[in-house]
Amino acid sequence: MAKRRKSRSAGGMPSGRGREAKAVGGNRAAARPPVAAAGAKALPLWRGGSPGTRWTLGAILAVYFALGGLYLATVPFGHAPDEVPHLLYVQELAGGRLPVLRQEDRAGFEAHQPPLAYALALPAYLAAGGRAGEGDGAPRAAKYAVRVTSLLLGAVVVVLVFAGVRAWLPGNAAAAALAAMVAAFVPMRLAVFSSFSNDPLTEAVFTATLLLLLIGVRDGFDRRRSLLIGVLLGAGLLTKSTCALLFLVALLALFLEWRRHRTRAREYRGHAAAMVGVGLLIGGPWLARNVALYGDPFAWGVFNTFFADRAGPKYFSEKQGMAFVEYLRFAAAVTARSFWGVFDHANLWLGGPAPPRPGIRPDVLARGSADAPIYTLLNIMAFLLAGGAAAAAVRGWRPRAEWQRDVAATWSVCLALLIAAMARFTTTFIAGAQARYLYPGVLPITAAMALGWLALCPRRWRAPRAAVGGVLLAALAVYAWHGTLLRIFGKVGW
Repeated sequence: MAKRRKSRSAGGMPSGRGREAKAVGGNRAAARPPVAAAGAKALPLWRGGSPGTRWTLGAILAVYFALGGLYLATVPFGHAPDEVPHLLYVQELAGGRLPVLRQEDRAGFEAHQPPLAYALALPAYLAAGGRAGEGDGAPRAAKYAVRVTSLLLGAVVVVLVFAGVRAWLPGNAAAAALAAMVAAFVPMRLAVFSSFSNDPLTEAVFTATLLLLLIGVRDGFDRRRSLLIGVLLGAGLLTKSTCALLFLVALLALFLEWRRHRTRAREYRGHAAAMVGVGLLIGGPWLARNVALYGDPFAWGVFNTFFADRAGPKYFSEKQGMAFVEYLRFAAAVTARSFWGVFDHANLWLGGPAPPRPGIRPDVLARGSADAPIYTLLNIMAFLLAGGAAAAAVRGWRPRAEWQRDVAATWSVCLALLIAAMARFTTTFIAGAQARYLYPGVLPITAAMALGWLALCPRRWRAPRAAVGGVLLAALAVYAWHGTLLRIFGKVGW
């Protein structure tokens, strides 16, 4: 019995399988990342934490719903980017059909999008009295019901961010709490989650996938995890074309976990096939439909043709004499400001009314200015957080377990791919410079911001410093609501 017990503990297999099985099992055990010592296995999700940890997350969600409810009820429906075309998609589903992007239908320009986010909102829309073909004349209750689905998906994202950072840094609960507060309280994020689009579900798919990849890199990939990741990859293809990037990220995570021990190559090929195969099995029919309708799987060609008249580098060069480098500088400024908050149709700014200027109408001045001092202050803070995050990475890279470094590499590549995709979009349309296109990378973004805020902070001061950061973010959200949204739109409620 003692001999059998020893064989099990060393290799994870019964001794009856022979010497070869014991050797393979021994290699497998030795190759596993040292999670037990770090306490990470106890924290696959936030529920592994203490009651205090759960209370912290509950408090964050309570504040999130309070702020999100204010944003949702203050901004009239349609005063968010592309909100009415997203609603038209739901109405097409209510009529029992999938929409098709057509040049003559200028209002339905979101018709090329995959259907999952709209299918999730459809029950709420119908339950609130919405029907097919009502356009912008749908009942108010139905319009705001679909917004509530976005707000609930935002809460899912906040929980997943908390869980992801908690699992990656099991000894740093303050970083997890602060990352969740960044995800929940930044004004622009509240604006996205309190309006209707497919962006909240896109964030949820990205964050859930990155969390599962973390668990796989940490504890090892198996068939169940690989299949579940494949389901998320397929769901991503049915949510937004941006989610196709997750296929590359998933294969990278699988490679990094294999690289640590370089055994069982056939098994890892099976995991890769399961991820990609299940993802394409779920999302492939939608891609095939796009090929049949538009000639390419992601409908990029028809999208670019539809929006050929929208402002881009050529427009700014011909109409305003702006060189391409100046255009990129302008786009970067739009990105920096819209990360924190630019509302309505990207024409409502933080910071109160703009100073009077000759030739500028009062209603335009009331919407504020991109040059408001608060943006300068927030951008300085962003640079400081980036510096703090870099310092934390340099200082903490070697002491971290190898699996933690691999997770950081996986998340960083994910964010880099999103930046590259956004840059490509921006070089075609200035609308692509909106920072919400980076929000699917909310997990690495918020983790970096939290580490930057807590950099060089003694362990005993982490929790108070994180609390201060959360209070400042919530105050910024209240300021944006009261000083911008309520001032312009005038009332809470519809």
